[in-house]
Amino acid sequence: MSSNGTAREERSPHDETPASKRRRIAFSCLDCRRRKLKCDRLFPSCTRCQKGGHPESCTYDNEAVELATTQSSGEKNRTRDFPTANGHGAPRTIPRLPSVARSFAADEGEEAYPRPHSEDTTTRLYAQEERIRQLECRIIGLEKATHGARIPELTQAELSIHSNRMAAADKETMIFRGKHFKTQFYGASHHTSYLSHLPELRLFMKDMIVQHQGLASVQRELHNTKIKGPGQEDSLPTNDKALISLLPQKKVADQLVQIYVENLESTYRVLHLPTFWEEYSSFWKAPQEGRPAFAALLLLILASTYCVKEKDSSMFRGDSSVGRETAIMWIRTCDSWLQSQSQKHTNMTVFQIHCLSFVAKQMNSIKRKRTWTSAGNLMRLALSNGLHRDANIINLRHATPSSKKVSAFDQEMRRRIWATISELELQAAFDRGMPAMLRDLVEDCGPPLNLDDEEFDPSAEQLPGPRPVSQYTRSTFQHLSRLSWSLRLELVSVINGPHPQMAYEDVLLYDRKIMQYLAEIPHWSDQASVVSRVLLQLQLQVLLLFLHRPFAREEARGSRYDYSAIMHLRSAMNILDLHHQLTSTGNTFLCLFRSDIFGAALSICYNYSASEPNTDQNLFSRSSIKQSSSDPLPYLEKALNMIGEKIMCVGIGLPEYYCVCAMIGLLKKKQSPSLEQSRYEEQKAAYKVTQMTQRVMSLQDNYSAAATLASLPNMPVSAPTGLLGNGSSNGNAIGPSAQMDGTDMLEEYGQDFEGLDLTDIAGWDLEAFWNF
Repeated sequence: MSSNGTAREERSPHDETPASKRRRIAFSCLDCRRRKLKCDRLFPSCTRCQKGGHPESCTYDNEAVELATTQSSGEKNRTRDFPTANGHGAPRTIPRLPSVARSFAADEGEEAYPRPHSEDTTTRLYAQEERIRQLECRIIGLEKATHGARIPELTQAELSIHSNRMAAADKETMIFRGKHFKTQFYGASHHTSYLSHLPELRLFMKDMIVQHQGLASVQRELHNTKIKGPGQEDSLPTNDKALISLLPQKKVADQLVQIYVENLESTYRVLHLPTFWEEYSSFWKAPQEGRPAFAALLLLILASTYCVKEKDSSMFRGDSSVGRETAIMWIRTCDSWLQSQSQKHTNMTVFQIHCLSFVAKQMNSIKRKRTWTSAGNLMRLALSNGLHRDANIINLRHATPSSKKVSAFDQEMRRRIWATISELELQAAFDRGMPAMLRDLVEDCGPPLNLDDEEFDPSAEQLPGPRPVSQYTRSTFQHLSRLSWSLRLELVSVINGPHPQMAYEDVLLYDRKIMQYLAEIPHWSDQASVVSRVLLQLQLQVLLLFLHRPFAREEARGSRYDYSAIMHLRSAMNILDLHHQLTSTGNTFLCLFRSDIFGAALSICYNYSASEPNTDQNLFSRSSIKQSSSDPLPYLEKALNMIGEKIMCVGIGLPEYYCVCAMIGLLKKKQSPSLEQSRYEEQKAAYKVTQMTQRVMSLQDNYSAAATLASLPNMPVSAPTGLLGNGSSNGNAIGPSAQMDGTDMLEEYGQDFEGLDLTDIAGWDLEAFWNF
């Protein structure tokens, strides 16, 4: 009988005053309550949380736990018939709140499990882990007793399994989750693999959501502004005239092409600039008579740089900038046009278009989960055309003395395009946490020559001798990058391979080789060499980061691994310094193209976490922290600012921004682990995320890609499913963020946590980063 029914039975019919309704205590766990799902109230973690793969985050309301541990031991536990081994039903005690903690204590003649006196996240985590281990041991004994078996003492091996379960999980460096055939796999070098080793960060992020409901509300508002883009692929233009009609005015195109040449064409090379400028000049004299393939090439160059040019005046459609939406339209149009072309007549422009399409998608954060498969397809296209082989072999076998099958110009351009494709594939494999395709491939095409483009042309019968690497050219990056290619290819395969953890002696050997390559990078005086030099260092620093990661948290076990802890921390800081060197001058290309910034921030948080859960070692007493004179918080602030710049360019990156805010709050809270300080840091981190989200919402624009596509000739258009209203209405609904503090923010969006739809922001933890 419910409590209301009992109250009606005990109430006298002559009573005029109705009995006051007692507030029900919610015994379901917080996750099930938030998601409005039925909870079986199993303790210490319910079945849903266990099946979801995060039993450590299953927590109950403090009032419910206190009631469970303070009720009298004589209260009757609820029973239910379960089939036993012989098929007959028998009453069994079900371990449910609120009776389970008390029943275990009463059966053993012990007090109920004490709750930790400190509300610190770390203390609660370690106390919960110990409680889970003890309860599992007791459940094993109770199950054996239920079936009439003698309760044996746990062997030393069983105790070791239970006590070291978390230690074993900490060594897992992959993410493999999902159900049925809808699963996802990310290897060791994927940056979110750090999150499984940071349970404190996960709990801090959840506390931000639970304690500050305005964070969920404002994210829900942003989600409601999202609009689906243009129609299906078959609605995109495939005819040549429509492709040329998408080009902007020549003045805009001149600016975007110049930005591309000064940055990307000095690293991931696909063009011969004198030839390109010659055709570019003649194309604008009569665009309708120009080559459609060149128009596609030009559109993809513009798509690679459009977000960078528009970052200071960005408007947004939902969480995507208008510049990004324009670039998406251009990229999809070029891809659709390319698919409609015959594959019989392959030339250099086809490979250039494929490479530029990949680069443009990376720059605009388009379909990031498909990046590795797209890079693999691009690599197979190059392999099937033999770009990895020395084209002079064809001349020796099939050419005549008067004419070569592959000219000297073509041979050099093939080397450039192959170097670009192989670098893109290696980086995509590393970001995904997969081995590279080229580990066992024989390639003999050689590195691109260190030459300026003006030193050779399509009519050249022989290429001039290369310059020394001390003289910088636009091809110097590709030339030097190939020198460390074999080492980087091997390390990516070792880090992400199925092999056990490598011997520490091998780690030190690889470390020496990487440091040698870093020391050999020249210091050029040419200002145009800054991007090339930074990228050469980044390629090696990220390998140092993941090379030392398995041993960075072993520091407390002996001084042997101190070096790895120090190098792991310094590499992360060096990565952030290198990116900041460019972004401080307004250059955001590598910030948009690579994901190093978020990975480095996670690495710093990883290194500054307590290395052993059962020790009293203070965070800042670790030797690696002492020997590193740098404070980690300014580096995390740098990372936060750079991710914020990325958001203003493309609109993508709010989950990363949210996570870095939580890292900063967590490390600040660790320096002063009081309850008031913890709540203050949670509120401050939540306010930063809300402020950035409000900034994006205040810049909403009624942009429609369908309107642009509709103006193209002979092109059917599918209109978007909905349109935004006036952008100012969103800003007024949110209110000026600069005038709101953390308390006002909570008051603005209310305290009714149960009534909020937290589908998006509540997933901004380990599972949410699958979307990157």
